[in-house]
Amino acid sequence: MFRWTALALLILAAPARLLADDAKGLEFFEKKVRPVLVEQCYQCHSAEAQANKKLKAGLFLDTRDGFLKGGDSGPAIVPGKAEQSLLIKA
Repeated sequence: MFRWTALALLILAAPARLLADDAKGLEFFEKKVRPVLVEQCYQCHSAEAQANKKLKAGLFLDTRDGFLKGGDSGPAIVPGKAEQSLLIKA
């Protein structure tokens, strides 16, 4: 639970940066967010999970497009609208 809360706080702290194209946004994502995703999410929400037949909810969190497209329930992240982002709600 703590790790999901930490991830949500990271995303809320800089929602526009999470999916930003700029260098600072990318650096923030790579240093602060991706490590949590790798440790807590990729085992069920990545291309590797799909290859291992372990993908859950059709959600890929290993690509920007995966966040934006989302899974069975809709987009995981809505840039600039944290209150509509399912990842935050989860």
